[in-house]
Amino acid sequence: MSFLIKSNFNILVTGFGCCKQEIFATQCSLYDIQRFGVNFVSVPEDADILVVQGFYNKKGIIRILNIYDRMKNPKGIIAVGSCVLNENLFNPGSELVSQFRNRVIINMHIPGCPPRPEAFIYAILKFLGISMQ
Repeated sequence: MSFLIKSNFNILVTGFGCCKQEIFATQCSLYDIQRFGVNFVSVPEDADILVVQGFYNKKGIIRILNIYDRMKNPKGIIAVGSCVLNENLFNPGSELVSQFRNRVIINMHIPGCPPRPEAFIYAILKFLGISMQ
């Protein structure tokens, strides 16, 4: 996956949960993630990175797969928060979750409940290969 030729990166955030507020807080003047060329979008065709956070049921997992399929290449997925990482979406046992894992590759995990905005920004920059120096 190569995002090096792009001057900006578009993120689509999915799911319901408290991580979403911390992720969107990165847009405020205190954190200003946009200074790194990172924007939030609401249309899958415009997204480079899909952020999966919060909790999901079967319909939600199907929606994520549909969103992922609509994204243009190159594309990536970042899993954010304890709900996704420990308890819900990536918990083995569900046939649908197994299908999800077989169809997509999770490129990065950001732990926390919820992770701080600084942690999210750091992870995004690391994922994109942007140095903060």
